[in-house]
Amino acid sequence: MTRKLLTALSTGLAGIILMAAAMHDSLPDDYWEHPAAAIGAAPHDWSAMEANLAPEACAQCHREQFDAWKDSLHASAFSPGLIGQFPHQDLSDSNDCLNCHAPLAEQKYKNMKEVKSSLTLKLKLPQDFDGEGDLQETALPLRHAGVTCAACHVRGWQRFGPPQRDTGRTGKVDGPAHGGFTGIKTFGQSQFCASCHQFPADYAINGKPLENTIEEWKLSRFPAEGIQCQTCHMPDRKHAFKGIHDPATVREGLDIESGIHQGGASLSIASSRIGHAFPTYVTPKVVVSIEALDAQGEIIRQAHWDIGRRVAYDDGWKELSDTRLLPGEERTYALPDIPVLAHSVRFSVDVIPDNFYKGVYRDLLGDGLQGKAGKLLRIAQDKAEQNDYRLYEREETMHADDN
Repeated sequence: MTRKLLTALSTGLAGIILMAAAMHDSLPDDYWEHPAAAIGAAPHDWSAMEANLAPEACAQCHREQFDAWKDSLHASAFSPGLIGQFPHQDLSDSNDCLNCHAPLAEQKYKNMKEVKSSLTLKLKLPQDFDGEGDLQETALPLRHAGVTCAACHVRGWQRFGPPQRDTGRTGKVDGPAHGGFTGIKTFGQSQFCASCHQFPADYAINGKPLENTIEEWKLSRFPAEGIQCQTCHMPDRKHAFKGIHDPATVREGLDIESGIHQGGASLSIASSRIGHAFPTYVTPKVVVSIEALDAQGEIIRQAHWDIGRRVAYDDGWKELSDTRLLPGEERTYALPDIPVLAHSVRFSVDVIPDNFYKGVYRDLLGDGLQGKAGKLLRIAQDKAEQNDYRLYEREETMHADDN
């Protein structure tokens, strides 16, 4: 059988699968298993802009979505910290990482030469997206665009998305560009995010996959209330995908109270409006601190607690601890017996979104990593340090009746 015939058959089968998916109002079975945006040639009557998969091309008509996306973690998923690790991996492992960080078949590496080239390009190319410039001059290579518009919305040249906003229509919706789109309800459901945000059971450590977000959500009150991942992370269909890196988003999900009472101090955190463990995944760490201060502001007694899931790799992954809050859980942290010399008590909650990655970068650089990979990891390390923030701080003065 000739290569030309095989290509024609694969293109035809893809079309059948996509049409069947539209009929049943659900994603094709292989939507995330084999995410190829460009199967065969683009329809002959399309303009070059319609056939262009670059996010900057999408921006010409979908500017609001592009402007929100370009500053998101999805847009920066092909990050210096990611590809700085690739020279120490084989081709298969690097492409495994791209399954989530640059998911399209068109973004995968064909050989190690391309891996090395991407390091050079990452150091050379601008780190932001320009939706206004000449696409031939300003558009980043598709692989470097991370989780692109096409990664979620394009398969076999066809565009897919949520039901039409104004009418709620699903199925084929005609439009003036790229043959319209197919509206599918799955785009507004948590399961759409599972391919990257729910690891399989064989990735379990102590009975829980490294990333277990969708299963955590299923065990919460949110499914029964119709609250999906998109409800919080894409409100009103915004493409900013805000989460642990955004202080306002985290504050919105928690209730935090603190105070002095009966010679001690306490701080309570309730995960009231977060539909998964806080924090989900193994990457972030949250630190709760209570510090008794003297009249000069010096610490005379203190206590700190970590909230997070600690794992380590030593001839296999091991879970060291898991102190995260489950949806709806409230926990109180207490510092008893405050010294009589204490003038005030300071309460704080600090978020370290990239805590796990900091350790990875530190270990690799500590091994003497040099060259382009080392330079990229140092860039990633500096960026990770800048992402830390104080979520909550309050200082309360001691009174005579507090002791």
